[in-house]
Amino acid sequence: MPITSKTGSGAVRLLVINPNSTVAFTEHIATELASDLPDSYEVTFYTAPASAPASIESMGDGIVTAAACLEELHADDLAQYHGAVVACFSNHPLVHALREEVAYPVVSILEAPLLMGAQLGAHVGILTTSPRWESLLAHDVATLGLSGKNTAGVVSSGFSVLDLERKSPAEVGDRLVQIALDEFYRKRKADVLILGCAGMVGFVEQLRDKIPADDMVVLEPVRCAFEMCVALVRSRARTSKGGIYAKPP
Repeated sequence: MPITSKTGSGAVRLLVINPNSTVAFTEHIATELASDLPDSYEVTFYTAPASAPASIESMGDGIVTAAACLEELHADDLAQYHGAVVACFSNHPLVHALREEVAYPVVSILEAPLLMGAQLGAHVGILTTSPRWESLLAHDVATLGLSGKNTAGVVSSGFSVLDLERKSPAEVGDRLVQIALDEFYRKRKADVLILGCAGMVGFVEQLRDKIPADDMVVLEPVRCAFEMCVALVRSRARTSKGGIYAKPP
């Protein structure tokens, strides 16, 4: 199974999947998560094959990237892990396919911060990438039954997913801060803000530095999903095989 990088050498093995083919995004995620990883954990960071789209901008991209990953992520490869994170901020088909395949926890970076955010505030917003994602995420959140946790709505930054990598960090960061303050903090009175793309992983501290921490909490979804996965593994939680995620015949 091709991987981008691996860190740690412990007994607990976790898999973090970037389902698009942009290796730079995987590297940013690895840098963020590896900064305080306990020695007891080994994390494998996987990037979708080059045949997959470089970014995920539609439902169709989600299906294509899931299929590309599943061609490489064979059962024998998956069996060595204790938990997995799918790092696409959507109701990605790969999350559900893997939950059917394995018994360990598979955590979505869309679900995790919404569930965490609901415990930190009552008015949760999502700052996403292109305008298309405003309607896509509203649909995904509703499909997952989590609309009641997203009462501050979804707002586009105007950037495409790949813009987060191609444009200067200063340009991206400044715009994210401006929208967070103007749209979510002042206008919508959000008390929790979720960064709605794995590609925003490097900007969370910049936003936290500019936003009054007592009034609006900023959550980075990959970190939320990773910590939730760790918690589930530590609590010996398993994916139930008695219902929707029963192993296919």
